[in-house]
Amino acid sequence: MNVAGADRNRRLVTAGAGTALALVMGLALLAGFRLATQIRSSITELQTASELQTYPSVLTQQLTALRQRLETREYTGQAHEELAGTVARFKHDLRRLARRSDMQSPQLRDAQRMWQAYSPLLAPILAFSGEPYVDTDSGSSLSDSGKMYYRNVRQAQLLAKQNVGRLHRLLTAVTRSLETQTSGAAARLRLLLSGGVLAALALAAAAAYLQLTRARHERAAREAQEQTRDILKTVREGFFLLDADYKIGSVWSEALAHIFGRNDFAGLSFEKLLEDRVPPTTLATAVKYIKLLWGDRAHENLMKSINPLGQLEISADNGRGGKETRYLQFDFHRVVGAKGVKHVLCSVSDITSNVLLARELQEAQENANAQVDMMVGMMHVDPLQLGSFLDTTETGLQLINAILKEPARTDGEFRKKLGGLFRELHSIKGEASALNLMSIAQRVHHLEDMVSELKKRAELSGNDFLPMVLKLDELLAHLRGVREMATRLTALKDAPAAAAPAAATRQKPSPAERPAGRTGEDISPTLRALAEKLAKDHRKAFKLMLSGLAEVPAPYVATVKDCLIQMLRNSAVHGIEASATRRAQAKADVGAVRVDFRRAGEGYELVFEDDGAGISPQVLKDAALRKNIITAEEAAAMDTRTAMALIFRPGFSTQEEVTMDAGRGVGMDVVARTVYGLGGKIGVSTNPGRFTRFKIVLPAAEAASSAVA
Repeated sequence: MNVAGADRNRRLVTAGAGTALALVMGLALLAGFRLATQIRSSITELQTASELQTYPSVLTQQLTALRQRLETREYTGQAHEELAGTVARFKHDLRRLARRSDMQSPQLRDAQRMWQAYSPLLAPILAFSGEPYVDTDSGSSLSDSGKMYYRNVRQAQLLAKQNVGRLHRLLTAVTRSLETQTSGAAARLRLLLSGGVLAALALAAAAAYLQLTRARHERAAREAQEQTRDILKTVREGFFLLDADYKIGSVWSEALAHIFGRNDFAGLSFEKLLEDRVPPTTLATAVKYIKLLWGDRAHENLMKSINPLGQLEISADNGRGGKETRYLQFDFHRVVGAKGVKHVLCSVSDITSNVLLARELQEAQENANAQVDMMVGMMHVDPLQLGSFLDTTETGLQLINAILKEPARTDGEFRKKLGGLFRELHSIKGEASALNLMSIAQRVHHLEDMVSELKKRAELSGNDFLPMVLKLDELLAHLRGVREMATRLTALKDAPAAAAPAAATRQKPSPAERPAGRTGEDISPTLRALAEKLAKDHRKAFKLMLSGLAEVPAPYVATVKDCLIQMLRNSAVHGIEASATRRAQAKADVGAVRVDFRRAGEGYELVFEDDGAGISPQVLKDAALRKNIITAEEAAAMDTRTAMALIFRPGFSTQEEVTMDAGRGVGMDVVARTVYGLGGKIGVSTNPGRFTRFKIVLPAAEAASSAVA
């Protein structure tokens, strides 16, 4: 039995005993009251009986006196009145005793019969009202009525004299009987009073015991409440109870106030607790889950396994006027009573540090895996090509660092910096992806995310760029690690012939030292590797056909590579259809992507073409409208050529979701800016559903060098 049940039984027993004692005492007092009333009546009757004992002798004396007065011819009026009064009192008191239900003694009946013998003789005496005397010459004498009156008095006097002793004894016996009854009643009253006193003492003892027990239990309850308060103050989890209306009870732990930043929880519904902190869909799911917990047939362990609030992301005040993301874990336990579920105990834990730590561990694991993947990938990259990429990337990152340090004051100047950062980062990410250096590509992608978030802000300041500086330092450190790893891998590969590579390295001129007419590195392997990766990532099947890339002049290698990387990514994401789609359109399952670089007059011509979905001008205009790049009036006035030019607008993309390969809206913008910067031209032609062709015209290498200079 639990403590609450034992305490309840103890209270019931004490209350029952107290009620019984109070009932006994009440009955004793009632019986005592009745006995006291009876004793009071008995005392009155005893007094009456005591007076009745004197009446026989008084009556005899009064009759004797009346007789003597008649014989001596004295005045009889006063004696007659005294006799009448005595007879009346005797008759009244005798009837009074006879009316008592408990006074049916034989002595009283005998006394009544004797008195009935007196009545015929006393009646004419008491009824006499005439003059007993007459005057004669010889003096006063009895009149005729006086003589009759005298005879009656004498007979009554003789009867009274004869029976006075017996009547006195009968009345004395009646008095003694009354004394006996009164004494018995008094004894019973004493007994009842003693019992009442004992009952009162027992009741007082029970009350005292109840009070002591109650005080002890109240003290224990206060101690339990104090301990509960201490527990609720100390625990780091937020505890509260939900009632059947899904509202919070009046008791909760103090940690709940720290977690939610409020103190008004009493009567607050669970839905209001999470409102404005979680998405509506999550809130609706949580409320449905809470309602399921009240079902009698709900399996609690199964319900725990589908808890949608096991890791809840909420937006909370950070105490500095802003918002921060925190993670809470809700656990629910049903409190079941005799009639079913009474409450649901909810515990809330702030697991933000655990989640962040888990993410750090996951990131560390991913970084370690990325390091391994990078090492494996680097083993398949030409060392010269890798070194060229690292040099180019470090140069690009130094340019990004210079852009970040560039002073700016107005919002327009800050947004101009963002545009420059976006273009440089996108170029680096594209080449890293082409070389399958995903650890670098992912870090650059994260920097792009930061730039995108800054673009969404209404106002910008220099402090907003500080996090990017830290991430840039991390990326530079990572590049140094990659370079060191590449050096070690090269040393391991070429250890048996260390001298030969050194000589070859000394004999091979750097790209900057090569004559303008010489070709640079062969970018074909890079593009083929990127095509395989894109086909695998996007579940596309296409064949890349390259022509003339070995003849790209050294000054154009970087430009051509950046342009082809971007266009190849666009083709894989937007152009080439899935095999099932191509088959439905009577196309070959495997798509075709062709790249051709050739001389054209005094300059060069780069053609990129795929046989994919083509570009729809209307789709371009719709996407530009969604992104607020153009207005509806501008869209209506656009012809096909103007609509096609939208693909070169900064921030334009037909893809809504940002991925590693698309969605930023800076790819073709970078291509166009690079080509225009070299004095070249770029054009696009398409047939929706059939093909897309990009044509880039570049000037002679010498002219490009002059333009750059």
